[in-house]
Amino acid sequence: MQPVKGISNFILGWSLLLFGRMASRILLNLHIDGLENVPKRGPLIVIANHFSWFDAPLLTLSLPFQPAFMVASESQRFWFVRMFMRAFHGIPIWRGQVDRKALSAAIARLKQGDVIAIFPEGGIDPNFAERRARGETIVEDRSGFISRYDAQLTHPEPGTAYLALQSQARLLPVALLGSEKILPNIMKFRRTTVTIRIGPAFGPLTIEPNLQKNERRLRLDRLADQIMQRVAVLFPPENRGPYRNLNRETI
Repeated sequence: MQPVKGISNFILGWSLLLFGRMASRILLNLHIDGLENVPKRGPLIVIANHFSWFDAPLLTLSLPFQPAFMVASESQRFWFVRMFMRAFHGIPIWRGQVDRKALSAAIARLKQGDVIAIFPEGGIDPNFAERRARGETIVEDRSGFISRYDAQLTHPEPGTAYLALQSQARLLPVALLGSEKILPNIMKFRRTTVTIRIGPAFGPLTIEPNLQKNERRLRLDRLADQIMQRVAVLFPPENRGPYRNLNRETI
């Protein structure tokens, strides 16, 4: 039974890629810069901004491999999210809490040399960040179709830093510019210009091994911020949010 399921998932993934590439040619004016920065093999953690629901499909179509995305468990109420996760072996993760099962699954895959993708900001809508920090389960409204229309980066959550430390995998920063405009333009029958910029891979990362619990958490938060800076430098200053004054040479 398992081989049959594997074959059906392969066919589903191949079909989605074919459909996505056809649709992107119709709906998008897509530019990809920095493909030469992509490592030829894993383990690897792809990190990117999260401005819209189109970000994961865009990365899946644009990279030379299909990473396994860590996807918010509550998002699986949408059939298209369940289909995407099934086709590309997504890892469900509960936001707003330490989901050790999801993190363990991601670390295990990285140890096997696979590629994992994660959005360090934790979600599309930055207004939900404080509620997630309190441990609330966030269910986004507006039928789930939301975009960060101001196209401003936000501060990250510490999960990506934890994953990078535990797996000792390298990280690949990617910036998606213009994805927040895709849905509004589709509604107006317009094509959208989207630019994907891929920066140099970096890591593996380390921290001091003998830190106390509170010190370790602070160090983890700082490391998460440093990780997000690698994405921020791929954006023009006006889209960097809290990283507007970031100096590329100091990273």
